[in-house]
Amino acid sequence: MIAIIDAFQALYHDEELNKLMNEIRGKKLEEQTIFQLEIDEDFLKLEKAPLIRIEDIDSHGAFYNDDKRGADDESIQISTMAQTVEELADLLPIIDEAMKRANFEQYNSKIYKETDLGLMYNARSYRRINYL
Repeated sequence: MIAIIDAFQALYHDEELNKLMNEIRGKKLEEQTIFQLEIDEDFLKLEKAPLIRIEDIDSHGAFYNDDKRGADDESIQISTMAQTVEELADLLPIIDEAMKRANFEQYNSKIYKETDLGLMYNARSYRRINYL
């Protein structure tokens, strides 16, 4: 399966993550604010935060034997946006654990303030070797 789909499923169905996102937001939305590739414009509002976007970084073959691919090396980025650094600090360990269960390892992270909405933004990279 495509890495961003696996990551989306892992996060979207994680009860602890969904509960925390709703608590931070102060209400439960009909649809959780976890997106693949781009965030729907209707959700790009402070009151909808936290927001999570899953994007593809790279995917390529690995571990070739007799010209046959033995695995896919898959990298994705999960961007998490919240109103405070403290909210990010609460969300990130839960996201890391959900990704670990989906066989992804976190290898890079950067936090900064996103200028359009003024949200705190964490861009976190994950990688997995998907054996065929």
